[in-house]
Amino acid sequence: MTTGPSRVGLAATDRAEGPRPAAGGPDQAGVPAAGRAGLTATATVAADRDAGRPRIRWTQAWPIVLRPTGNARVHLVHGAGGPLGGDVLALDVRVGTGAALAVRSAGATIVQPGRGSAPARWEFDVVVGAGGTLDWAPEPTVVTDGADYRTALRIDLGARARVTLREVVVLGRHGGVGGRYRGRLDVSVDGAPLLAHMTSLDGADPALCGPGGTAGARAVGTLVVVDAAVPSAGDDGSATRSPTAGGPASGAVVGSATALPAGTGADGGGAADAPADVGEQPGVRWAWTELVGPGRALFAVGEPGAVIALLDAAVAALSRGCQPGRIAP
Repeated sequence: MTTGPSRVGLAATDRAEGPRPAAGGPDQAGVPAAGRAGLTATATVAADRDAGRPRIRWTQAWPIVLRPTGNARVHLVHGAGGPLGGDVLALDVRVGTGAALAVRSAGATIVQPGRGSAPARWEFDVVVGAGGTLDWAPEPTVVTDGADYRTALRIDLGARARVTLREVVVLGRHGGVGGRYRGRLDVSVDGAPLLAHMTSLDGADPALCGPGGTAGARAVGTLVVVDAAVPSAGDDGSATRSPTAGGPASGAVVGSATALPAGTGADGGGAADAPADVGEQPGVRWAWTELVGPGRALFAVGEPGAVIALLDAAVAALSRGCQPGRIAP
């Protein structure tokens, strides 16, 4: 495990530990990435403020490499190709009170099969302190043919904390059908559930790829915007909840990506009505859903380029102060 020194102010890149293989290439031992044994590793990154200046501290464990690339930004690098089947990886992220952190990746995550049948696993545990800000926007994840990928992303926000979370999953390289993906996203505010979301994809499953699933689309995109400093509808007793609101998380289905209120059955009993902010353009369909709490979520399904362009437009509009869910891409 490598421990990164504390960086105050502009975070310079550490010197590399040695030549690193490209994704899919040989690892440090000269073994092709797709042929190596599974790896287990946990890395950490923490952002806080020291005398009013931003500071990033981190630890890394091969194959997880972290590179601070700014005062409050870190890039994630996967150093041994993959993840591959059998890898069990974890990243713990802590954003201190009043601090900010942007998480990016150096390139797309290419998930490949491993030696055996075990899936590749990535778990992310994120805590954002009171008044903190998290901007989570890695490059797309590509699940190649025959791969099996399981992820869990848990985010807990303190009072007045903010998060903008963006993820894109693509089934297969160009011309491929893609592997299997199952991703869990849980967001809470001060420990109270806000969003519980599961995405299940399988390029070889006719049901998940059919009209009731992704309808042949290769990409699913998610954008979650939460501002715990903004009172949610009904918090002061004077406002009423949106008719799109459900339980701790509004229910929405886009392709095979499903979000259900905590405590809502799989049959949809008690789920929210479909959100009004839906749309379709060549190559992409989307829907905003309002959360019962300080946030909204955008789910999109379509071709990779169109999904990415839609999320780009939504993020750009948010940066101009547009209200989430009232954005025309």
